[in-house]
Amino acid sequence: MIEARSRSVQDLLFAPSTRGVLIAASRDPDAKLTFIVTPTTGTGALAIKIPSTPMAASAISCETRMLLDLREVSLGSIAATVPQYVDTLDSDGLPALVSTALRGTPMSVGYHHWLHTARPRLVAADFTVAGDWLRQFQTATAGERGRIEWAAEVGYQLRHRWPDHPQLEAALARLASADRRLDAQRVARTMVHGDYWFGNLLLQDGAITGVVDWEGGGSNGWPLRDLVRFALSYCLYLDRHTRPGHRVLGHRGLRRTGFGAGISYGLLADGWLPDLVRCYLRDGLVSLGLPPQLWYCAALTGLGEVAALANDDEFGSNHLELLARLPLGLADHDGLGANR
Repeated sequence: MIEARSRSVQDLLFAPSTRGVLIAASRDPDAKLTFIVTPTTGTGALAIKIPSTPMAASAISCETRMLLDLREVSLGSIAATVPQYVDTLDSDGLPALVSTALRGTPMSVGYHHWLHTARPRLVAADFTVAGDWLRQFQTATAGERGRIEWAAEVGYQLRHRWPDHPQLEAALARLASADRRLDAQRVARTMVHGDYWFGNLLLQDGAITGVVDWEGGGSNGWPLRDLVRFALSYCLYLDRHTRPGHRVLGHRGLRRTGFGAGISYGLLADGWLPDLVRCYLRDGLVSLGLPPQLWYCAALTGLGEVAALANDDEFGSNHLELLARLPLGLADHDGLGANR
């Protein structure tokens, strides 16, 4: 764990003339309070993450290490979109992270606007900016190439997390199927964000101005993780504003029917959004020097990773069950012939 410095978080929050606002207060097992403050020192706005539990302190230490590692690489034109580490403060014996605050509005705000996800042009713009930023990040941080062991690693994590889950073996069968194809390929290891979903992307005038919350990141990871996470999370919430059993506007054939209907739709159905999802995944694989036909294997592995690593047990279990009921594989296609 990163050692907290002697200065207290209260020294910054309650300094004379310092202005601040609480922007996030989660209820997760690793719950944190996030403040944006403007000190009188002229350093600009700062973001302060304060842990409420030891688990949250561990997550903050992970993010601190990641931000320190990011300082050591040249990110070129996207450097300004990454928070800069400033300080570690003491918060009742736990470390609080201070970083620069980035301007922009979370993509999630637009996503949840009425009918945003029903409009192909708006959704395509979201995928384009997310994909463009990710390609630049992966190019800037690419290291040595290695055989893709991601699916095998996720399978191990899943078995460890859910040893008695009734759907475990079915889920592991899907990961084994994915591993047989991914393991035959090599890819450059890169830095990874680890939670590259639309809620962590800040936008201004249609461009990404910030990518925040790096606590799940890694300095030598599988680049497919971030690629897949954005697509899966974008599909997951398509039915958020639809009543159970009703049709989701703008998406023929999609109804709100249990957990993960949007993900199944995005991966398996016909329509403009499934076409966009598959195109995004294929393009991302090609930019990494991989065959585009591996998009489904990557998606299965990404689902397994969420099931294995999710902080919330129900969320993780739901992803495991979704993985277990998807087809083992899909034919290399531009239509769908499934191999079950």
